[in-house]
Amino acid sequence: MSLPDSRDIDHYLFTLAEHSDRARMVHIGTSAGGRPVHALLMSSSPAFMRHYRPEPGKATVLVLAAQHGNEPAGAEAVQQLAQELTLGRHEALLKRLNLVLVAMANPDGRDLSRRHNANDENTNIDYVALNAGETRLLVNTLQRFDPDLVYDAHESGIWKRVLTREQGWLTDVEVQFEVGNNPNIDARLQDYTAGFLLPALISKVSEAGVRAEAYRGEITQLGQRVARGGLGITNLRNYAAMQGRVSVLVESRLDNKSGSYATPRNIAERVRKQHLALLSLLQLAATDSRRLMAVSRQARAQWQSAGADRSLSMDVHFARNHAEPEVRLPLVRLSSGERRYHEFVNYNAIVAGEQVLLPPAYAITRERERMARWLERHHIRFMTLRAPQDVRAERILIEALQPQPRIKPGVREKWRVQARTEAGELRLGPGDILVPMDQPLGPLSAMMLDPRSANALYQEAGWRWLKPGPFPVFPVNPGKARYSTSQDSGDLVTAAP
Repeated sequence: MSLPDSRDIDHYLFTLAEHSDRARMVHIGTSAGGRPVHALLMSSSPAFMRHYRPEPGKATVLVLAAQHGNEPAGAEAVQQLAQELTLGRHEALLKRLNLVLVAMANPDGRDLSRRHNANDENTNIDYVALNAGETRLLVNTLQRFDPDLVYDAHESGIWKRVLTREQGWLTDVEVQFEVGNNPNIDARLQDYTAGFLLPALISKVSEAGVRAEAYRGEITQLGQRVARGGLGITNLRNYAAMQGRVSVLVESRLDNKSGSYATPRNIAERVRKQHLALLSLLQLAATDSRRLMAVSRQARAQWQSAGADRSLSMDVHFARNHAEPEVRLPLVRLSSGERRYHEFVNYNAIVAGEQVLLPPAYAITRERERMARWLERHHIRFMTLRAPQDVRAERILIEALQPQPRIKPGVREKWRVQARTEAGELRLGPGDILVPMDQPLGPLSAMMLDPRSANALYQEAGWRWLKPGPFPVFPVNPGKARYSTSQDSGDLVTAAP
């Protein structure tokens, strides 16, 4: 048995849409391999189906499946849910929610039976650099539909190269969930997702008979540290949450190829778990839609930091949890099926390091045309100066670069930046860029622009600006702003969807 390819999936969803006045297929972009990417809109609201914009009484939910092409169960679950909704099932969902369903976020990977797209790009960790066309179209989708809730569906293989092949163990998970967990996410949003939504979702799925738990990250070998889902904004979960959206990741069990199942690689059971996880989240969102909308839309309108002032934690990382230094997690012996608990060092404590007050703006003086294109791709407003301008600014002087500790093997190397600042006058020239922070994407912009940030753009391949000495990006006047955004000074750019 083979699963349908991306063309089959598109054909099926177009057919559903043709026979329902509550469904509409919308083209949202093209993959690296030239394959179309579509979103299926489902709603009882004719206005949303025409204009796609948020409505006062209904939350908008964006569902993405199969960012990794070799994790197909999420795409199958989305198709199943779409069919059920067109047949009139789960009626309460469409009364309270507007749905944007992207069944195939990576059609190249689906058709090529691989994790990455046709250019071998891992779109799932590309949300800062935006190198891949698929990542850019999904960022455009966030801008276009402005969802209150984003759901990212993945599978996690129980077979691991070292853990299984060399050490003889399989992981033992059914369904795991994670929410946006970067400490710079709007404080009200963090309280809602971590304090209410995540435990409610875990409880609901578990009560339905599938063991659900908070995400521990992937166990790839005995003796490693375990933490949670990554803190970086290179993944969709934290990127969307930093925009002010409730954001949820699911990782369900991808069974071993060599097992004996009723369907090939247990695909029917895998789809059942993905469907249960998705439907459970949507039911919770529908029941709590007013609170979900209020929290998400407040966060997008006016970011609120976790501290008393508008400050960001630039150095965020995991550390050992001294209150619970070890955790016991189950593994299954490959040779016998024996289930046994193993101890792992618990590194799930989140450390929010250096606090930096969000400045009125950042000035950029290097690779300005390239930076302007990058800012436009993120839909970040900026101004390109047409005349010299003097501003009060902080010069960031990088003193040392140290590798960040790795929680597990295979994680990309990143640098921890040691820097000091010097306040003074700065003369900006024609072509230099000012990025104001008084915009909805201001905090997200600062985390990507400031070199002290663990999530800075300059950590990405192709943007290796980090080296000891003065840095060409400047926080502008942490006191009173003295720059102008008038047409006499420069052009204020607002990127179009």
